[in-house]
Amino acid sequence: MVWLLLAPLIGQAQAPTWSVAFQLPAKGNQLLSIDRFDRAYLSDLRQNIIQLDTLGKAVNTFSPPVQGRVAMAEAWSPAKIMVFYDDRQRVQLLDRFLTPLGLADLREYTDGTIRAATLAADDRLWLFDETTFRLLKIDTRVNQAVFENPLELLLDRRQHDITFLREYQSKLYMVDRLSGIYVFDNMGNYQKKLPLPNLTYVGFAGDELYYLAGNQLHFQHLYTLQTRTLTLPEQPQPYRQVLVGDKYLYLLTADTLFAYRWR
Repeated sequence: MVWLLLAPLIGQAQAPTWSVAFQLPAKGNQLLSIDRFDRAYLSDLRQNIIQLDTLGKAVNTFSPPVQGRVAMAEAWSPAKIMVFYDDRQRVQLLDRFLTPLGLADLREYTDGTIRAATLAADDRLWLFDETTFRLLKIDTRVNQAVFENPLELLLDRRQHDITFLREYQSKLYMVDRLSGIYVFDNMGNYQKKLPLPNLTYVGFAGDELYYLAGNQLHFQHLYTLQTRTLTLPEQPQPYRQVLVGDKYLYLLTADTLFAYRWR
């Protein structure tokens, strides 16, 4: 992904010109992911997955045959979309038209409870097992775990709340709400910790990770660790979620989805 904004001095807030591409009623919706074409993916109250184009049109919808709670989804892969249902302990794989490709029952790989899941670059799945406090990598094609890392050797489980996983640029990022972001290589070996507590989700754009805090969008470079902020447009309700694409930025309040075009 090519990042189109020029970074200012470290820590200096930018004041871009905001242009509303569209806004939609979205009460009860949840922003899930964004793909390489700036299409946004949402879930509704019935846990359907909705794909929106950059005009705000719902172009595809996936309605699961059995409802489950969508905990997270990932649409960055050019080949498939992953949807993790935490209450049913299942991962649904979809193609770019939201047509089902396969379904993995995670209880076949562990007796514990999976709290977070994400796609790996090698087409396998990373899982965080909350019960056994392990990082797992499974291969659904051969129905076996190919890697496990007992995290008790690294972390005290009583002082951590793991909420999110994402592999990006050959690194695995594990978000702990209580202390920050733990970074592993693509083999699952621990490398470092980013001290960014009170987060449940992070996104990635170019060589930066981003997160929402108050009415500001914060960026941190993955390699230099330089930071910058964007002050977001004021709205009557606070923003709850954000997704950043090449040309579009999606912001969700309690009842409205706003799409802004970068200039």
